[in-house]
Amino acid sequence: MRVVTGRSCVPWYVHVIPWNLLKTINMWYPIGDMPSKEYKEARTCECGYTTIGMRNWSQHMKYCKLVVTSEKDALIEQMKQQLADTKEQLAAKDRQIEQLIKRPRTVNTTNNNRYVVEQHINVFGKESIDHISPEQIQALLADPANAVPQFIKLKHRRAPGGVNQNLRIPNQKRAIYQVVVAGEGEEKEWENQAKGEVLEQLYDESSGHLEAEADEETRVGLQFLDHQDKVKSSAGGEDGGR
Repeated sequence: MRVVTGRSCVPWYVHVIPWNLLKTINMWYPIGDMPSKEYKEARTCECGYTTIGMRNWSQHMKYCKLVVTSEKDALIEQMKQQLADTKEQLAAKDRQIEQLIKRPRTVNTTNNNRYVVEQHINVFGKESIDHISPEQIQALLADPANAVPQFIKLKHRRAPGGVNQNLRIPNQKRAIYQVVVAGEGEEKEWENQAKGEVLEQLYDESSGHLEAEADEETRVGLQFLDHQDKVKSSAGGEDGGR
């Protein structure tokens, strides 16, 4: 094949090999199409470093202490926000539990200035849960954020005959709860306990029961257990996650 080039300085193969193939294989570019190694405008880092070179800028971003520190600070702020969100969830959990607690509808008698409780009421911490079905447990696990408070509600307020109504708030203005405890002999009585201790026991015992029922091989069980792990991680903070 004869190619007439005249005085052109363009290589002869430009006229023989298709342009796209030539561009791909030989990386031959006209001057105007050469890939740029510089930015159109200079870039300036927070530290004051300025360059238009792409390679220089990329290297600087990897090693600039100010950039690395900024990213670290942003990560810390993100973690603080996540911790704050978890604490708010825990606070909301406590508020839910408080709303679920009502005075047990039992008849108390006075005996030597002690409040004696009817014998069919279970001692606090030894509640019966036979009235809660496996189906109800699974339904609770499907809603991790509300599972524990709702389980407490089922356990204490839905038990037949009020046998688990063993917790009450004698005075809304004081951080004191009353719970049913074993008294002398076979009697049972109300005992004042610190609000924080009662709520903690309520949550720990109820969450422990639900965790035992959760199957990590199922999506619902795994989701609930992951939620509980986050709650426990937050509770490990200096303020106990409250």
